Amino acid sequence: MYKTKGNTLQNIQVRNDEDLEIDLLFMVERQKVGWEQENLGLFDLLMQEHPTLIIEHYSSYLEETDINKSITRKNLYWDRKQKELKELVENVKNKPESTNYQLSKKEAKKQIDNQNPFTWILTVNCSEKLLTLCNAQAAAELGVGVYRLPAILRLGIVIIEQLVDSPETMWLKMLGNKETAKSAFNSIKQLSPERREKNDIISACIKYCVYLKDIPADSLTPEDRDFMKTMAQIDAWYEAEMSKARLEGEIKGKLEGKLEGKIESVNTIIKAKFGASALTPQLASQLAELNSQQFDDFILGIFNWQQPLEMERWLCEILGRKNEFD
Repeated sequence: MYKTKGNTLQNIQVRNDEDLEIDLLFMVERQKVGWEQENLGLFDLLMQEHPTLIIEHYSSYLEETDINKSITRKNLYWDRKQKELKELVENVKNKPESTNYQLSKKEAKKQIDNQNPFTWILTVNCSEKLLTLCNAQAAAELGVGVYRLPAILRLGIVIIEQLVDSPETMWLKMLGNKETAKSAFNSIKQLSPERREKNDIISACIKYCVYLKDIPADSLTPEDRDFMKTMAQIDAWYEAEMSKARLEGEIKGKLEGKLEGKIESVNTIIKAKFGASALTPQLASQLAELNSQQFDDFILGIFNWQQPLEMERWLCEILGRKNEFD
C-alpha cells in the first residue's frame, strides 16, 4: 500500500553490536540474616523495590540511548525467561498429580510477575530535559534524586549527585564521580574493620587498582593514575587494619577458649564436691560473669568451703550484689 509513497523494506534483521550483558541481576531473599545485620541505608530500600532487580550503572552523564539500551537488555532477558516459565507452567498443568498443580492461576501469575525484573539505573548525573522526556516522577518516599518511570517500563533512575550527603546514601555515593566517591570512601573507612560490606568495597577498589596496573601507563587517564596513587595508600592502611583485627581476634579467641576451659573445670569440681544439684542455672549464670583471675580465686576457695551457701555468698560479694542467701 505504501510503495508509491516512500521506500519500504521488509523483514529487517536487527543486530546490536553493544555488549548486552546486564551489570547485575539480584533476587531478593528477605529471610536472609544480612538484612538484619547489615544496614546499607537507601541502597537497601532500592534493592527491595521488587523481588527481581536489574542494576545498571553509568559513571557519567545519562543519555537517552543509555535508557533505551537498558530497556532492550531487560526485554531480551525477560523474553527468554518468560518462555522458560510458560513451559514450566504447561508441564505442571500436564501433571495433575503434582502438588504444584494446586497453585491457582492467580498465584502462578504472581510468581511469574515476581521474576519480571525492575531496573534501577544508577547514574552520576542526568539532565532535567531527559527526565521530562521519559516522564520520570520523583519517588518522594525514597528521598531526593530517586525517580520512577511509567509503570509499564518497570524502570527507575537514581541520580547520585542529587542524593543528600548522609550515612544513608554513602554506599550509593561510592558510585558517583571522583570527589563524591572519595568523600563516601572516607566515611566508609571510619567503620569497624569487622563490617563485611566495608571490607568488600575496599577489596573491590584494590582489585580495580591491580587491573589498572596491567594497562600500559600511557593509556591511563589522569583520573586513573590519581586513583592508583590513592589506592596504594589505602592498600597499606587496609593491610594494617586487617592485621590489627586479626591479632585482636586471635587474642580474644585465646582468652575465650581459656575461660571456657576454666568454666568446665569449675563445673566438674562443684559437682564432685556438692553434687550436681548444686550447679543451678543461677549459679551457672554468675560463674559466666567471672573473669580469668576471679576463676582462679574461686577454684582456690572451693576447696575450703564446706557448704554451697559459702560458695554462693562469695560469688555475690565478688559480683557486688546483695547477698540473697542471708
